[in-house]
This record gives sequence, structure tokens and C-alpha cells, in this order.
Amino acid sequence: GITETTAASADCPAQPAAENPKIAWMAYTMPVRTEYLHFSAENVSIRNGPDAAIDIEQMLREPIRFDLEADGPLVLIVHTHASEAYTQADGDSYTAQGAYRTADTNYNVVRVGQALADRLNELGISTVHDTELYDAEGYYDAYDRAAEGVGVYLAKYPSIQMVIDVHRDAVEDSAGNQLAVRTTINGESAARLLLVMGSDLAGLYHPNWRENLAFAVKLQALCEQDSPGIFRELSLRSQRYNEYLTPHSILLEVGTAGNTLREAIRSAEYFADELAKLLHSANVENRAD
Repeated sequence: GITETTAASADCPAQPAAENPKIAWMAYTMPVRTEYLHFSAENVSIRNGPDAAIDIEQMLREPIRFDLEADGPLVLIVHTHASEAYTQADGDSYTAQGAYRTADTNYNVVRVGQALADRLNELGISTVHDTELYDAEGYYDAYDRAAEGVGVYLAKYPSIQMVIDVHRDAVEDSAGNQLAVRTTINGESAARLLLVMGSDLAGLYHPNWRENLAFAVKLQALCEQDSPGIFRELSLRSQRYNEYLTPHSILLEVGTAGNTLREAIRSAEYFADELAKLLHSANVENRAD
């Protein structure tokens, strides 16, 4: 596929801004650890762009260190390219500002992120949602502005241990037509998902990229086990995509421009269910910092 996040990465550490972050909604329920989960390497395929030395089996065996009992939000959802939108269908019409883009947060990926945040909060994973349009002033330097925004949240909420940067991909055929990537969830059409994971192989500071990748591999293994075909091949890149800011950062592509908003929301809610299942499992250890 053609992932629209290949050309830019933030080269500077985040500097907390002076103003307070914009918080959409949050709730919190004390989590309860449940059963141990089984992860299979057969459920994970990685497109290893930088040809890094990785061992999927070893990553699946590594412990998950995530402090579920931390006082405050645990997850931050952000959108570096917030204006990314979907094919207009099913009554989801918007005023386009560029091809498959809109500033209307009811119809771009911010709406998908809100569905993800709402479901995580319902499931006891305290989550905040940054609805800022970081690409409003420019697409490729949006990563630098997003890094600053994430820095604000991390300064305000040191309890945050995971940042999910929600995007949508774009895949074209030879004639330039946008294609959808689809699967089914409970018999309903849904957008396929893609994890884009960064590294330090371009020479940028990212000391925890292997830990980030190991977490993403376990998450994809679980999702694929429960709903085969929901994920496309995980994409490991030499860029870092601001994933150096927390030890469990991921870039999540929810569908493509050819998908509908409703398909994307359906997949985001499924992803939230699986993420909560993973974090509530007995595989998770309280993080030792």
C-alpha cells in the first residue's frame, strides 16, 4: 500500500507548550487482570524495510511492562494528519479540503480516534484524546507540531505510557483510483488495520524502538488470532514517527481513503477491545522505572 507517513519524522525532542492541552473526554475504572494470553508467531508478518535484525518469537516472549494502576490517563490518542478522511458514503458527507481530506472532525480520522478513546474508557483503560489538527498548517512538518503537543500531555499526565497516532492510509490502482482494504467483523464490513513501527536505523534518537515493536507484535498477534485478516502486514521503518516519546507508542492506520468512515469506526472499536484485553491480561507486569 501507499502509506502517507513515509516522508516525515520529528527530529527534535518534544518541548511542552505553555497552554493546557485540549482534552476531549476521559473516564477511569480500576482494571482487573484476567487470564494469560497465547501469542503465535504465525499471526504476525513484518515488512522489514530497514532489514533490521528481529526475532518475532523472542518478541512474543518478552514481558509487557505497563503500569495499569498508575494514577491518571494511561493512553493518549493523537492525530498527526488529522484531516485524513474517507470515501463519502452511507450519509457521511463532508466538505472536502483536498482529496479525501476535511477539517470537520465529525468525518475525518479524529472521529475514528474518538470512537477508539470512548471504547477504551468504557473498558477501563483511562484514555485522553487530542483532537488538534496538527496538519492544518502543513502536512509534512505536522510531526514536529504533534511532538510538541504530545509533550504537553506527557508533562501534564506522567501516567501516560502509550501514544496511539491514528491515521488512514491510501492505496491506489494503476489508474489512480482509491482502493479500500476490507475484512469482516461479526459479519459486518470493516477496514483493515496497519501498524507502522519506527526504529533508530535512520540515526535518530529512539532507544526503546525494540520494546515498542515487541508490544506491537503481541498486539497484532492477538488481533489476528481473534479476527484473522483484520491486520495488513506490519510495516517496520527506519523513521521514528514520534514513537520515541513513550515505550508503547504505535502508529495505527485505520483503513484507506477507499474505505468508509463507518468501516473505520467498526475496526477502531474492535482494536480497542483487543488492546484492552491485552492490557488487562495476566501477561502484563507493573512497569519498573
